[in-house]
Amino acid sequence: MKGPYLVPLAVGALLSGCTAAVAGTPLPAALTDPCSLLTDGEAASLGLQGPGTPEPAQPRFHTPPSCTWSSANPDAVYGGSLRAFSSTNVPLSGSYSTAPTGVERLGGVDWNRYRSPVGDFICDLAVPLSDTSFVALSSQNLGDTGKACEIAEKAAPVVAAHLPVRR
Repeated sequence: MKGPYLVPLAVGALLSGCTAAVAGTPLPAALTDPCSLLTDGEAASLGLQGPGTPEPAQPRFHTPPSCTWSSANPDAVYGGSLRAFSSTNVPLSGSYSTAPTGVERLGGVDWNRYRSPVGDFICDLAVPLSDTSFVALSSQNLGDTGKACEIAEKAAPVVAAHLPVRR
């Protein structure tokens, strides 16, 4: 067993000694990749165009990573998009400076409703998942502020199915 067989065996032995088991539970994709909160099919059923467009965190503005889905309706210029945020290292209170204005049970999950400091044409729904993690959904309607929450409220039950929470 000399010759070319020895080198692969030696390399294999070295590599196997370099692995280590890491204890703990891996984070669900919903917490590390906000675009995984909706499949393309789910987005389409909500009138959104998939796949979503990922955006990195903006620590300067206390904004976690996000993903945006545009309206599938080409005539929807004033509303119809959805932006999802997922944070694994910032508490919900670290991203929202005000208390929630209400709580809605959607998809078996209690979502906090937040007023946007920008205006009533934006609607935010957020659910804390732990002391340092949360998921938030944001939708808007510039033409009719009464419809600002429509997309977020429709998406919340679908997104809830991807979250690691009790329903």
